[in-house]
Amino acid sequence: MTIALDIRERIARGNLKPGQQLPASATLAKEYGVALMTVRQALAVLERQGIVEARHGAGTFVVEGYRPANKRHSHGRVLIAEDDEQLCETIGLALRQAGYEADCALTGAKALARLRSEQQYDAIVLDLRLPDMNGLEIVEYIKNSRPMVQLIVASGYVDHEDVLRTAECWPLMMLRKPYSVSDLLERLKALSGRLALRGIT
Repeated sequence: MTIALDIRERIARGNLKPGQQLPASATLAKEYGVALMTVRQALAVLERQGIVEARHGAGTFVVEGYRPANKRHSHGRVLIAEDDEQLCETIGLALRQAGYEADCALTGAKALARLRSEQQYDAIVLDLRLPDMNGLEIVEYIKNSRPMVQLIVASGYVDHEDVLRTAECWPLMMLRKPYSVSDLLERLKALSGRLALRGIT
């Protein structure tokens, strides 16, 4: 899980409350075992998303009045397999605000680990060109082990060989990059009749 996503989850769980100050950047860097710049970038993402605010000379705080999306009204859980961290987090936040539960995976290995976990996903938004593996390996896993997961392939080339091979392997919905949040929401809504919501209303 990325730093920004983890901090957001801590806020959602109530570990960090609206108005509360976050640990210092140096403390977070030590906690996550990353460079100070990486923490600052994650906090900048959260600030752009309106979740935290930097107060000059005082530190970074959870925005007063911030309320995470209510999971009881979830439309389903979506896995975003995308190596662009900022895009992944931006899309993930937008999906949560639209009533979905969303997780991000920046590598194919992390995507497979999430799919193999006890967590049940209704759909995956898959970038076929992940840094550590071809997305077809993930499609094969879905085909053999998670056939209820709906597949949305995100690619800049709808007629690319990898996309065509994926379409031959498993039913998919195409999402051309660069795409907007509304484009993705339209496709998820189109799949809604087939999503196995597993008791979420």
